Amino acid sequence: MRRQWRQWLAGRQTAVFLLAGLFLFAGCRSAEDVESTAVSQNSRDALVITNTAVPTATATPQPANTPTQTPSPTPTFTPTATAVPIKVTGDPQAAILAPPDPQENALCGIVDTLDFPLDPPDALNVSYGGRGFAQFRSRYDQYHAGEDWQLVRGGRSNFGKPVYAIGHGRVTYADPNGWGRDKGVIIVRHTFSDGSTVLSFYGHLDPPSVTLRAGDCVLRGQKIGEIGEPRTPPHLHFEIRTHMPEEPGPGYWPTDPAEQGWLPPSQFIWQKRMAAEKGVVWTRPFITEGTQNIGLIDENTFVIKEANELIGLGVSDGQLRWQQMLTDTVTMAMFDAARPLLYTGDRLGVLSAYPLLESEDGTTSIAEEPLWQTDLGMVGSPLLLPLPGGGVVVSVRQALTAVAPSGAILWQAEIAQRPFDWLLTADGLILTVSGRDGPIYSLTDSGLQEWPVAMNGRPLSVGDQIWLYADDGLHRLDATAMTAERLYLLPHSFMGLGSAVALPNGGALIAHQERGDRRLIAFNADGTVQWERSYAQLGTGESRLLLHNGQPYLLLQTGSDITTQFFLYAIDQQNSLLTHIFTGGTREPFTEDNWVVSLNDDLLLINIGGGSMAALDVDMAYQPID
Repeated sequence: MRRQWRQWLAGRQTAVFLLAGLFLFAGCRSAEDVESTAVSQNSRDALVITNTAVPTATATPQPANTPTQTPSPTPTFTPTATAVPIKVTGDPQAAILAPPDPQENALCGIVDTLDFPLDPPDALNVSYGGRGFAQFRSRYDQYHAGEDWQLVRGGRSNFGKPVYAIGHGRVTYADPNGWGRDKGVIIVRHTFSDGSTVLSFYGHLDPPSVTLRAGDCVLRGQKIGEIGEPRTPPHLHFEIRTHMPEEPGPGYWPTDPAEQGWLPPSQFIWQKRMAAEKGVVWTRPFITEGTQNIGLIDENTFVIKEANELIGLGVSDGQLRWQQMLTDTVTMAMFDAARPLLYTGDRLGVLSAYPLLESEDGTTSIAEEPLWQTDLGMVGSPLLLPLPGGGVVVSVRQALTAVAPSGAILWQAEIAQRPFDWLLTADGLILTVSGRDGPIYSLTDSGLQEWPVAMNGRPLSVGDQIWLYADDGLHRLDATAMTAERLYLLPHSFMGLGSAVALPNGGALIAHQERGDRRLIAFNADGTVQWERSYAQLGTGESRLLLHNGQPYLLLQTGSDITTQFFLYAIDQQNSLLTHIFTGGTREPFTEDNWVVSLNDDLLLINIGGGSMAALDVDMAYQPID
């Protein structure tokens, strides 16, 4: 665990240090840095990597003949009133709440779940808090052992604000003047169902508000004090640690506090909250920014990329199976769609191919040395796309290079805008690009063809048809004629917030966000509407639909650069309702690292950028209505 927190620190240290001068208080007793994170994510989680062998030269393909687009009838659009709100059942957080149950090793009860110390349970209205752990502060030449929290940012406005116990527990230390001039301190021991314990620490409390004494029991969400006035502007110093139950401690430490018994408080709270939910099989704490899903390498191992490492994790338990270092220039990776190869792409323009190796015990790993490397001469962060039958298309901005499994360059071309979304079919790759006026493209190993259709959207395979969910409606594509026929007209939307998924019955489901509503629309195989419901009551944010073992789910991401929450809903197609089955989140969001994939028929893997990774057994979490 400590090694994981050290990796986290290494990835965050530089950015935190640069911002420290802007938001530093005096003492631990200082506020943490506020960082903003840009949101950018491709819906397919495509992976990119690098190559090095001299490929055989191939000619650049010539533009294909452009067929005439067949106009499709345009229905008259009648603005639709807000759809009927969808019914929502289930509350995975409420389902695990329980009063403290005193036991021999926990006289004040076992923790059911954890809240945050300000504005519990979720701290959604806290303007500052959840960051700053292990931050090096030059004023003290030491590392911050906790987090600084303010309900309202700035000045004396936080003086007297209530502070709450994060969970059921027993007070081990309480002193109205435990930190002298820096005011009162309370420490609470929390015991979990597996017998493990941690200590929550609350510092800078107003002395008159500290009325608890050692030995007292507290409940999750119980007010235990108020923010006082230390030598710095009023704020709460909050720690999670495993040592010093009966002494305040320093607030700072000369070396990495993660190696000396302290834990990242907000990360720890969210991990424990998710681990306690019904159906969660395992969690893995946040390691570093930039976690990418590479995919299953065999039925027992899936691969992720973190920083400059490829890591194999066990599907059933999330434990480390193997890890392999990459150069720090590699930014993406992808398995070949048809060959036992892993491609990596780097920002210097090198594409590499690594063979997959199978050991005697059936475990698959990746060769340490590449089979070949190819210099593509394209500098920048690459996007990797699959070719049918094997091979890869490397995209750097608008430049595309198709490479065969042998490393030979098949063709190179330019497209109008950067790739937006794609669909791999038996005949080729259907590619859409950013911008409403960008054309659709067909990609094969022999070249690229531009459609005479200006349309941005998400292509999906619906039975033997190809549909496109665009910002203005649903369309049926003809890849041979390169035409589009509108099936259903929709008010214009922002495609980055919408989603679509093909259904096993040949229909499709769309999550459409428009100015007046947010709707789930279920379509039959012929393009007619089966039902539609509004889910605007669930809040704003990015929506993502996914299909797991034939069951559709809605993943809703809400929040800001201060806090992000994930809500997973199972969609009951027959009864057109949602069942809330999972809640996750983080107080240090890296939204570009958010993704969800199927590990097998049972498990969904949810990665929350800046938070924990959680494997969810959906059959345990969701029981559909008959």
